[in-house]
Order: sequence, then C-alpha cells, then structure tokens
Amino acid sequence: MDTWTESETGAAQAFVADRLNADFAGTGLQNVEIRVDPAWTGTPGDDLILVAGGHEFPLDVGGGAEQACALAAFQLQDDAMAELNRPWPELVNSTGESLGVLTAPAEVHGVAVWELSGQSFCAVGHLHRAVEAAGLRIK
Repeated sequence: MDTWTESETGAAQAFVADRLNADFAGTGLQNVEIRVDPAWTGTPGDDLILVAGGHEFPLDVGGGAEQACALAAFQLQDDAMAELNRPWPELVNSTGESLGVLTAPAEVHGVAVWELSGQSFCAVGHLHRAVEAAGLRIK
C-alpha cells in the first residue's frame, strides 16, 4: 500500500500491537506500543516507531500490516531471548522433550507466522493458544 490514511495507519498500529502483545506475553518484555515520531526518520509517512522492552525501531507498514507484524516479531524474538537468557519460544511435548525453537521469518508472503523447522506452526498473535491446542508448552 503506497499511501495510508490516518485511519488505516491507526488500524494497522492496533492490529500489529495486539498480535505482538499476545505472543510476547510472559517474556519479560514490556507491552508493545507503536507511536508516531516524525523526528525519528525525518521522512513523512515513515514515522511509526515500535517500542518494546527498551528497544525502539521504525515500523514499516508500507508492505502491509502482515509484513510489519512479521518484521516486528522477528526483531522482538531476539529481545525476548536476551531477556530470558535462553532460546524462545522453545516448544516441548508433555514429557519435556524439546521439539525445537520457533522462528519468525522477517519476510512473509501472506500471513505473518511462527515456523518450526521451516514449516508454518501458527499465525503471529496466536502462539500461546496454538501451543496449547497442540498439547505442547513453551519452555
């Protein structure tokens, strides 16, 4: 999308923040917030800044809300691992055996997802519910 209206930008901000807050709950990161800060980039229209856990970075919604969500999850995963001092989110089965660590690819062709061994596991924003539904848990 080339030009976003104020309403569309606000909807994209809320959509991305809600999904990220759902997935990163319990990691020790502060709630994700998205703010408008034209001074950050100096470029009109490129002034959305994602703030979480002391980390700030520009949030590009030019590729759509799903791309913005994917890129933000990709970047925040490193922050969560640093906060927890271990890989995150590591899936384990009912006996505690590790199934691997999910990854959030920075580039998407559709819905932003978490992947396990290169295969889609769930959409960003549904991590905890999908893990529970699969009978697994996050270590």
